[in-house]
Amino acid sequence: MSVGTGPFSAELAVAIAAAQAAGDEVARMRRGEGLRYGRKEGWELVSEADIRAAEMLHSAIIGAFPGDGWLSEEHEDTAARHAKDRLWIVDPIDGTREYLSGVPEYAISVGLVVDGQAVAGVVYNPAKGELFAAVVDSSAPRPPSAGLKSRFDVLVGRGEQEWDDIPPLPPGARTRGVGSVAYRLALVAAGKGDAVITGTRRSEWDVAAGAALCAAAGIHVTDILGVALPYNQRDPVVRGLLVAAPTLHAHLSAHIRRYLR
Repeated sequence: MSVGTGPFSAELAVAIAAAQAAGDEVARMRRGEGLRYGRKEGWELVSEADIRAAEMLHSAIIGAFPGDGWLSEEHEDTAARHAKDRLWIVDPIDGTREYLSGVPEYAISVGLVVDGQAVAGVVYNPAKGELFAAVVDSSAPRPPSAGLKSRFDVLVGRGEQEWDDIPPLPPGARTRGVGSVAYRLALVAAGKGDAVITGTRRSEWDVAAGAALCAAAGIHVTDILGVALPYNQRDPVVRGLLVAAPTLHAHLSAHIRRYLR
């Protein structure tokens, strides 16, 4: 993939190389025997592959940009990041459950936030060999928003689909369960789905990279109530997600806000 020579092209090149290297390593570990895993505080799954990927990503990215801040699921969070204008927000393996289960819907997620805005993102699914990468160019012309389709595909979490834990949707919505939220965002950015919706709280590292991909494609990314996503918060959590092209986003937002506050 060519990354060009525009703004953040050097950062994107480093992020792509780091994500591919980490992704290929965790895929190799998954093919081996005796992969160890456990539970973190809060009962979330974590594997030795998550830790290995975190080490590789931090070494490659902060090694290249030592003055930048860092926020990652598998690193201890510190207040030092709040003073940084540039912050890398990283999930070494988004979709650890799918990774451990052999479901090819996990991803390495690397996002760059500058002054609170997601400006570049890389999402790599090594199980399928899919790489998604983009820089947000605010000066680029936006394609005209498509009209509202009578049927549209909404990507939700596998567990959300299984347990019907989905915010109320208008007629015409067809839901499809996909593991990693970063991968869901990347698929919508690539035109392989129409929307991403979750009413569940998510961490900034789940969404930053995919949000940059969507923004680069002219897709609106907000929390479930239609509010723009903040980054580099003291508590790095967002209130769910509502992601779609402008016309569909407005339609979904108006419907959901009738039920949620």
